Amino acid sequence: MIGELALDSTAERVGDGVHEIVLSDRWGLLDGRLNGGYQLSVALRALAAEIPLPDPVVASASYLRPAWPGPARVLTTVVRAGRRLATGTSRLLQAGPDGAEREVLRLEATFADLSASPADPVDRTAPPSLPPFEACRTFGGPDAPPDGATVGQRIRYGVRELPGWVRGEPSGDPSAEFWFAFADGSDATLVDLAFVVDGAAPVVLEVGHGSSTAQLTVHLREHPAPGPLVCRTVSNHLAHGLHDEDVEVWDSRGVLVAQSRQLALLL
Repeated sequence: MIGELALDSTAERVGDGVHEIVLSDRWGLLDGRLNGGYQLSVALRALAAEIPLPDPVVASASYLRPAWPGPARVLTTVVRAGRRLATGTSRLLQAGPDGAEREVLRLEATFADLSASPADPVDRTAPPSLPPFEACRTFGGPDAPPDGATVGQRIRYGVRELPGWVRGEPSGDPSAEFWFAFADGSDATLVDLAFVVDGAAPVVLEVGHGSSTAQLTVHLREHPAPGPLVCRTVSNHLAHGLHDEDVEVWDSRGVLVAQSRQLALLL
């Protein structure tokens, strides 16, 4: 099953390194801006179409301007393609109110072929101990409030109890552990994980702040097994109007499949 995310983030290749897309309003935030993970997915998928190796293993994006629903272009460059690794850049551009095209996101990513070598993992992480997804309290998806943040309707969360920010009682603890599933029932792919690490609501909501991503780096470790994902996210440092947010993602087997860190503006 091809999920909504793949459908909405796959651009049409119209020339050498040039891709065109109409950015979907299904991945919007409260003010209509588009979620950063969705923007990253668009830029990464376009670059993947140009790179000779199949699997993105690290992607680093700088968010330069807000992106909005509507036409956009992605310009890609293959910087180097070696036997084991290949690296390229991707730029997401969109016309502003004056009609001039501006860069809204710049991405650099490295690709490999994960099937070409054994995993042989040395993993010191451990997923959260949560009840099965079916036994958890769920929210999001069709139950998401019609408040304009359409990205919340694309995701189903499974938690022990509703977060404080959902109940209107922020806990003061900017951390969270939860199941993550796409509301359309599709299973996450390796590329989809670039959205997953930024798809959930920012944990600084628990200290009374909103958030806007400035820079995001994601490490994509393994192709995820079918089923919902287990996530842990935490913000450890807030200062000067900025905060970090670290995310770890495990698949239904308990295998670590993605890690990320972002720098974001406190709102």
